[in-house]
Amino acid sequence: MTLSRAYFAPTAFGLSLLATTAAADVTATQVWGDWRGYMEGMGYAVDATEMAEGNTLKVSDIALQINGGPDIASMTMRMGPIEFVEQGDGTVEIVMPQVMPMSVDIVPKSTEKPTHIAFEYSQIGQRMIASGDADAMQYDQSAESFGITLTELEVDGLAFDQSAARFSLTASGVQSLTKVTLNDTRKYEQEIQISNTAYSLFFQSPTGVEAMDLNSTLDNLTFAGTSSLPTDGIPQTQDLSVLLASGFAFDGAFTTDKTETKAEIVSDEGTSKIKTTAGSSTVSVAMGMDGISYDVGASDMQMGGQLAGLPFPLFVEMAKSGFELRAPLLKTDTPQDFTLAFDMTEFTMSDIIWALFDPSGQLPRDPATIALDLRGKAKVLFDSFDPEVMAANRTAPAEINALTIERLTVDAVGAKIEATGDVTFDNADKVTIPGVPKPVGDIDINVAGANALMDKLVAMGFLPSDKVMGARLMLNLFAVAGDAPDTLKSKIEFNEAGQILANGQRIK
Repeated sequence: MTLSRAYFAPTAFGLSLLATTAAADVTATQVWGDWRGYMEGMGYAVDATEMAEGNTLKVSDIALQINGGPDIASMTMRMGPIEFVEQGDGTVEIVMPQVMPMSVDIVPKSTEKPTHIAFEYSQIGQRMIASGDADAMQYDQSAESFGITLTELEVDGLAFDQSAARFSLTASGVQSLTKVTLNDTRKYEQEIQISNTAYSLFFQSPTGVEAMDLNSTLDNLTFAGTSSLPTDGIPQTQDLSVLLASGFAFDGAFTTDKTETKAEIVSDEGTSKIKTTAGSSTVSVAMGMDGISYDVGASDMQMGGQLAGLPFPLFVEMAKSGFELRAPLLKTDTPQDFTLAFDMTEFTMSDIIWALFDPSGQLPRDPATIALDLRGKAKVLFDSFDPEVMAANRTAPAEINALTIERLTVDAVGAKIEATGDVTFDNADKVTIPGVPKPVGDIDINVAGANALMDKLVAMGFLPSDKVMGARLMLNLFAVAGDAPDTLKSKIEFNEAGQILANGQRIK
């Protein structure tokens, strides 16, 4: 697993521009030292020209550089100037020019081409105040607006002008608060609120017709989270276990009230236009010694578009969608909890899509729901996440010890399948079921509307009648009639003797 510094450096500095530290006296030198310590904690060498004039520390020609790492040979980021002005009340104001140039030069380790990127950071009505002391600072910031605009892009000596590559990001109504605590690690607590955010991206292939034009808006974007950096810098390694052991961790969540994205994609087949919207949405990500967690969800989603090569538009919508993953990362002697969940609630399609395979309208077109919620315990067998170490290790990096099916639901086209269950696995026994840890437990399955659906599929010509007869015979082997018409239920059991039973009848 690789952690890209090419991503973390601009992101880290971008968050620091929205930053904020709590209350004793703090000096300009201490505040600049805090900024410098943050970047050095990210593993960068920091070079800058410092000049003190009265109550102001002027820092210019700022350069952040890293040599080596999992994905780059070197990367240099340049910016500035920035002034740290002591206010006479124990606080320091951080003053940046209304338009500040920035650049990033990346030399990859691989055969990828070296890249030069230049952009401008602009702001209106920005005020950032630092307070506290050297070991506990607080930054309070507000801004009417800020923006980031791409001004130069060069890849392997080939320059892309504004007609070939464009990017801009604007935000208004900015409020942020960041608290920094320095102990064994450098800990950050941050809250950001932005009333309106918009970004646009355009790219034209230099060798073909391919192009993409993307525009997106977000209403009431918020972020709340914490992060920890080792005081002596992040190790330059692609082994995630070493990174986490050094003290690196983060836990944060983004929320929005509404998002809208429009994309226009040009290819050899023609032009495709796609528009997506969503109501409230959340993206939460966390990583640390306890493992990794990822949780994303959105409500009232809609997607429509005119795809190249199709003479008609497409449209789908969902009341809710989500994905959740939680898993351990480091080796432990005991199994750790994991979660895998997926939810697509009340999914609907436009009639023109239904007409492609059901022109006579025989299938019910009620909103469909697909949901999966798995919980369990698993054990990571070795620490290293270095790709070379993993490639050399012929055993699986982890083993599953227990699995609970909290929910499995497939409700669509008039039929519904539901399942729940609990199963444990004996990883010392891979003989009972060759190559698979011996399962012990049971799974309950309920099916409704299966026979009616099969009859409709035969009438539509999707299934031959003899295949349906075979499917019904199989269902009768594994299931029994339920309490209501056209319902089936089944209990699949895995016992200690290694047998598999369906409704009490042995099938293995």
